[in-house]
Amino acid sequence: MMVFVSGMAMAASLIVAIGPQNALLIRHGLAQVPTVFAIAGIFVAVDMVLISMGALGVGSLVSQLPELKLTLAAIAAAFFLYYGLSSLWRGIVGGNDDGLLQPATAGSAYGSAIAVSIANPGVLFDTVVLVGGLASRYGDLGTRMVFSSGAVAASLLWFSTLAATSYLAGRYVKGTTVWRVLDIGLGVLMVILAAKLTSDVMALARIVMV
Repeated sequence: MMVFVSGMAMAASLIVAIGPQNALLIRHGLAQVPTVFAIAGIFVAVDMVLISMGALGVGSLVSQLPELKLTLAAIAAAFFLYYGLSSLWRGIVGGNDDGLLQPATAGSAYGSAIAVSIANPGVLFDTVVLVGGLASRYGDLGTRMVFSSGAVAASLLWFSTLAATSYLAGRYVKGTTVWRVLDIGLGVLMVILAAKLTSDVMALARIVMV
């Protein structure tokens, strides 16, 4: 039981940080797009696959290759910085304000969900390297799967709650000014996360150079 809780706590500490996944889910939820719940399901499914890969040894392998770990962390920092600055630009300049409130097609929404998951170095780093790497430290496969199950449970709980909460809040969140404030807030948080990752990259670089 403690292994399950440890996996849940570890994943929760990473998932709740605002990144492209959470930002996309919040935006679709506040716009009251029905596909927000399917998007949450995609995020959970991707997490489950990546965490399992990490628990089966991929995470441990990457952890033993500091150069690869450094590369993933650097790409993740750049990825978050790009999304953060893009969000800030939309919030400050305005962009296509009307478009922010228009529901996207299901195919477009699902495509975006998959893109910010599989093509997101931050998600790969968190799930495969960090969570999966910790899971792989347990000796037997059964214990690793229990740890991974806890991590997936945290993912399911977080994304489903975020989807439902943002969807309900969408009834009261109206007007382009609110969207611009939201974009600025999300942008600031993602830039801060990028700065934190950049600090980690510098620390890893010092280790690699030794």
